[in-house]
Amino acid sequence: MAADELVPTATASAASGTEPAIARAALERVLARATELQGTNSESSENISEARLLEVAREVGIDTQHVRQAIAEERARIEVDAPEGGMLLDKLGGAMVGGQRVVPGNATDVQARLEAWLPRVEGLTMRRRLAQRVSWEPRRDPVGNVLRALGSAGRRMELSRVDQVIATVTPVDATRSVVRFDVELSSLRRTQRNVMLAIGVALNTAAFLTLSVPVLFLAYGSPNGAGLVSGLGVLAVAQAGIGYGLWRALRTGYRRTVARVQLRVEQMLDDLEHGGMQPAPSLVKQVTNALLGGR
Repeated sequence: MAADELVPTATASAASGTEPAIARAALERVLARATELQGTNSESSENISEARLLEVAREVGIDTQHVRQAIAEERARIEVDAPEGGMLLDKLGGAMVGGQRVVPGNATDVQARLEAWLPRVEGLTMRRRLAQRVSWEPRRDPVGNVLRALGSAGRRMELSRVDQVIATVTPVDATRSVVRFDVELSSLRRTQRNVMLAIGVALNTAAFLTLSVPVLFLAYGSPNGAGLVSGLGVLAVAQAGIGYGLWRALRTGYRRTVARVQLRVEQMLDDLEHGGMQPAPSLVKQVTNALLGGR
């Protein structure tokens, strides 16, 4: 801690008979160190109430609105089981994407808008409902298959290939909520890995049966056998190059899909942040608007 952050204020406070003040930069370090020391105390409580935390924030001069938002963001976080790992899977890229935003509206209204929007526009169906959290998955019926193939409203259904979308809504206060989306793509990543392995095995088997075996047969006892066998080495290098090119193509395709899903998550958060995702007008209202010229 820098001496100039405490000493001048302490000296001035001593002269005036008040308690020494602590500069803002020093305050952050003091709180961080106090939290660390508190954690080493085996007798300390593991929990603190929200009311007590807000009271402490007021005492140290932190805006309680910021504290409420931080609490809501922390509550929106979820613990997801680690996806399947492995060298090829890890090289493909991550299996989880997500994003969160503070949006206008109380938690009940925001959750209702999501429950109306996700089935109607994103082609999802509810999987499980928990407190402040709902998990969704793509529709598996014929309508869902059509949406995956053709899209909706002129755009691709980016969430149609994911395993699940977990939407969490936690209240900040009466007029704001934190919305968080966590999207899992483990099945798609696993499929890309399996496609790579299957094509690799098929290509190597075909090359062995159609080229390697005849060449080895011809090379046996032939005066040019060494040259024929060396040709197999060139073939092996070519096969490795083709396999690497295929791997890069599959990896690039998967990462592009992940990027599109991430973009769709951000777009949905943009809609919520700017008052979008409103329910579709009823048929009567659409006809009325058409007759009145859209008024």
